[in-house]
Amino acid sequence: MQHTLRIENVSKRFRTTLAVDDLSLAVPAGTIYGILGPNGAGKTTTLRMVMNIIVPDSGRIALLGGDPHRDRSVLQRVGYLPEERGLYKKMKVGWTLEYFARLKGLTDRKEIRARSDRWLDRFGLLDRKKDNVEALSKG
Repeated sequence: MQHTLRIENVSKRFRTTLAVDDLSLAVPAGTIYGILGPNGAGKTTTLRMVMNIIVPDSGRIALLGGDPHRDRSVLQRVGYLPEERGLYKKMKVGWTLEYFARLKGLTDRKEIRARSDRWLDRFGLLDRKKDNVEALSKG
């Protein structure tokens, strides 16, 4: 069976706090998973390790068949949206999409705008393109 995500015996410690303790998890391809648990359970730490924002102390992570720590290109195929979005609240929605498109390697402004408009339209947000990000709901 192919897995979109495989976490094997991953641990992470921050000084004296053990945030993730020998976690193993396999997410089969074509499925949707949610990670639930109380505050301090290690959910955010785990996702940050999957996205190579922080490095596990031990264990192995495979994402879409690659190792996000050794081959960052695998991360180009994944999106990560934490609860605290890390967006510039005063920036316009359209400019924000262009900024993130450029971070992902797109350079053609016309193509970026066309793609942005297509996605905004798909989600019924095309009329919000010139609004500040802070005007949008988290949903």
